[in-house]
Amino acid sequence: MSAASLRDASVQEIQLELIRRTRFNTFDGEAVVAKLLQYRALWLAVLLDRPGVPDRHEWGLPTAGLIKLRDLPQNVWNADTLFVLTDGHEKARQFVRAFEAEEWGGMVQVYDDTEMIDRALGTGRKEYGIVTVWWD
Repeated sequence: MSAASLRDASVQEIQLELIRRTRFNTFDGEAVVAKLLQYRALWLAVLLDRPGVPDRHEWGLPTAGLIKLRDLPQNVWNADTLFVLTDGHEKARQFVRAFEAEEWGGMVQVYDDTEMIDRALGTGRKEYGIVTVWWD
């Protein structure tokens, strides 16, 4: 992606590019992006991240939450969990069925507890589904 096209890219396109550039163990970012685009009708947004664990101190940094920051000087997006936002619980289940049929590797989890999803997204006005896929 050139600087000019990066400037014009949507945030989602930038996220897809970060996914595409990532490769580790059984995770092949190029293949994952190709499949995500193939199943584009099933998701609203995707991102690859590595969430940290809240520190036990009230104002502490998240444990292992800044690994991505640490590795940026080496041009590495050190993330291991794909988060997929869907338009409702049924779309999340459809995405999981499509994902599992592709045998991408990774551990799949579908979330359809509306209250949990609302807390995670900071919303409560719409029914969403969330799928996570974690690669070791």
